[in-house]
Amino acid sequence: MPETNQSRSADVRKRPPLVIRDAALRPRHRRIALATVWAPFLGTVAAVALIPVTGFGALEIGLMVGGFALTTFGIEVGLHRSLAHRAFQTHRWMRNLLAVLGSMAAEGRLLHWVADHRRHHAHSDTGDDPHSPRVRHKEGKPQKLGPMVGLWHAHIGHMLMGDVTNCTLFARDINKDPALRKINDMYGMIVVAGLVIPTVIGWVATGTWVGALSGFLWGGMVRMFLVHHTTWSVASFAHRFGASPFDTGDYSANNLWLALPSFGSSLQNNHHAFPRSAYLGLKWWEVDVAGGFITLMKTFGLAWKVREPSAEEIAAKLAQPSRAEGRTT
Repeated sequence: MPETNQSRSADVRKRPPLVIRDAALRPRHRRIALATVWAPFLGTVAAVALIPVTGFGALEIGLMVGGFALTTFGIEVGLHRSLAHRAFQTHRWMRNLLAVLGSMAAEGRLLHWVADHRRHHAHSDTGDDPHSPRVRHKEGKPQKLGPMVGLWHAHIGHMLMGDVTNCTLFARDINKDPALRKINDMYGMIVVAGLVIPTVIGWVATGTWVGALSGFLWGGMVRMFLVHHTTWSVASFAHRFGASPFDTGDYSANNLWLALPSFGSSLQNNHHAFPRSAYLGLKWWEVDVAGGFITLMKTFGLAWKVREPSAEEIAAKLAQPSRAEGRTT
């Protein structure tokens, strides 16, 4: 019997690390995070300050709103529901296009985005969650977070202080795909392209350097700033505020205030209950713009094997009424 136990122990693999603790990698990761936070913020301040020079009209609004919609679709339909969760299948060219649009949002390389999100689901609201507003890993053990510190940590702080997620563990399939690996490696160029395109549109539309500057600021920097803080608000506010109709084992909530700008991503309790569902809005009044886009793709033959929970699965996951009312603590 002892020999059997020893042989079984020898066969057990050592658990791969969730994060990469590298003394050289962490400062580089922090510098990228600082640039990601500060550059769009300063660009937005400049855009507002220069309104007397550039003006603010149809061009600026069109570039800002159009860029916001395209990159948010790229994140929510492409990086999130297609790649991170495999909630539906689509043509490779469509998958790659959505991945490029999502990368233009400048929220991190494709591999890191998918790996961070999968790690979040695997360890939601525990010390190993990369961006929980309730707990973080500090000095080798979980540390509970108060409301304000927790919101800051989930919104921005984790990018500046957290360890880098092990992409080999959480995003091996993405790394093995040559096209997706190429998109990942071209991240910097894609982000720059997301700034150059509205700049060129602004110049072509007006024929002036002022129009080019306006395109760069409103279609580039302001658009990026708005997309960032919408996405980050899902991580922070949608695990603190909202209703929780389903038993998920964490603090995920359906935050209806963020549902429209996040294209449905803030319906976090629904999402954590059914992470492989292509649809996060399960009621008619739960706004899910990305889900509607996937339905449109399905109608035109651009999406198939679209996953969604059955009525029986939904009923089985429902929580007790006291929990479903939600909480804000």
